[in-house]
Amino acid sequence: MTKKTITLLISSVVIGLLVGVIFIFVQPLFGMSALTQRHAEGYMKLGSMSESTALVSAWFVHLFISACYGIASAIALLISRNALPYTLQIVFLGWITTVIAPPANAFLVKLIGTQSLPAISTLPALNFAFDAKLVLHLIFFAVIAISLWSYQRISTQL
Repeated sequence: MTKKTITLLISSVVIGLLVGVIFIFVQPLFGMSALTQRHAEGYMKLGSMSESTALVSAWFVHLFISACYGIASAIALLISRNALPYTLQIVFLGWITTVIAPPANAFLVKLIGTQSLPAISTLPALNFAFDAKLVLHLIFFAVIAISLWSYQRISTQL
C-alpha cells in the first residue's frame, strides 16, 4: 500500500467522523429525531444502562459506522479514478445503507441494549422507500465523496 493510499484512508476516517457529527445535527431538519438519541433511548429501555452511558455508546457506534462509511467511500475512489464510476458507487452506497438501515439499527440497539444477539425475525423490514432517509444518506455520502475527491486532487498537486 502506498503512502498516498494510507493517507487517503486516514483522511477518509477523519472526514467520515466529521460528517457523522454533522449528520446528527442535520437529521432533525429532515423531520427525524437524532439517531444517537433514539439509540440511547433504546439501550436504556432494553437494558440497565444509565442515560450518559447510553448516549456515549450511541455516539461511539454512530461515529464508528460513519468512519466505516468514510473508508468505503475511499475504497470506491481508489477503485475508480473517474468521476462517473465513483459517483455511481457513492449513489449505490447511499442507497444500500438506506435499505439496510432499519434492520441494522434495530439489530445494534437490541444487541447493545440486551447484550445478546437478537433474532433476525424480530428486526424490521428493509427500507426500499424513496424518502427523506434516502436523501439524507445520499447527502451524507456525497459530502464524504466530494471531500475525498477534492482532497485527492489537491494532494496530487502538492
